[in-house]
Amino acid sequence: MEQSSDNHYGLVLAGVGLALALAIAAGVFWGTANLPVDERIKALLRLPDAQRNLELIIWEWRLPRVIAVALVGAALSLAGVIMQALLRNPLADPYLLGLSSGASAAATASIVWLPAVVMTTVGLPLLAFAGAMVAFLVTLGLAFRPGRGMDKLMLILAGIAVSLFFSSVSAFFLHIADPHVTRNALSFLMGSASGTKWSQLWPLAVVVPVACLAVFALSRHLDAVLLGDERAVALGVPLNAMRVGLFSVAALLAGLAVAIAGIVGFVGLVVPHMARLLVGASHRRLVPLAVVLGMIVLVVVDLLCRIVLAPEELPLGVLLALFAAPPFVVILRRVRRGL
Repeated sequence: MEQSSDNHYGLVLAGVGLALALAIAAGVFWGTANLPVDERIKALLRLPDAQRNLELIIWEWRLPRVIAVALVGAALSLAGVIMQALLRNPLADPYLLGLSSGASAAATASIVWLPAVVMTTVGLPLLAFAGAMVAFLVTLGLAFRPGRGMDKLMLILAGIAVSLFFSSVSAFFLHIADPHVTRNALSFLMGSASGTKWSQLWPLAVVVPVACLAVFALSRHLDAVLLGDERAVALGVPLNAMRVGLFSVAALLAGLAVAIAGIVGFVGLVVPHMARLLVGASHRRLVPLAVVLGMIVLVVVDLLCRIVLAPEELPLGVLLALFAAPPFVVILRRVRRGL
């Protein structure tokens, strides 16, 4: 029976690995510009007779963008797995800690108030990441009780309160801002990886693999947490230390993802459930599959955002909300039935 289960898992991983390779290839080769296939291949391989403008499109625009959304999908999916396991809540997602609203408030305030020279020097991604981390620290501070550690209910309530506060700040700045400035802020709030540069990728490129290995190493502890806090402690799980550490990892992943692609919802909520339907709840199998599925989902959705209304682009948040609504309804029905 176990051999059959291992074979099934291997086939699933091979299938999603192939799907990821095809999705990345499609993301690189197709877009708003209609280019001949043979010329695309020459530009990708950087052959001597390749057109230099096509090389620019593929290597400086499309490839960093595709890698960016793949890393963002992986980061948000892994953060979603962490949140749902530690809180034992199937409706938890990476933004529950107030990260998205903190990043939104910081980005909106920066666009509205900071001079262009400051924005150019510091960069919007760094400012958004700083806002996300501030929101996380406030949420963590409100939920932590000296002598008793992390309170799960307080963490959820604190996250909601912090999210409402920073969302109100963002709305205030958008209301008083010049309409031309507001458009830039709304573009960030709806999510987009357009204009991503190679230099912006290295933080997530370093953090995602390290976080995957760390969470994978703690997979048995996460399985124990699903049995309840008392049983997990009885099995030797350092619950409070692990919660603080993994919540920090989830916050870092989500903050870096927001800094690169803006507010990208539903990925961290829906993708872990898609992975569970395929391989079950064991985190040793769930973590790798959820990461790869998150990459596939965001690469495909970003490609559709580029080609559906070409040459115009749709924000990531628009199509993600449309595609994620049916799976989200299924999740709600499963939660209601107690499955």
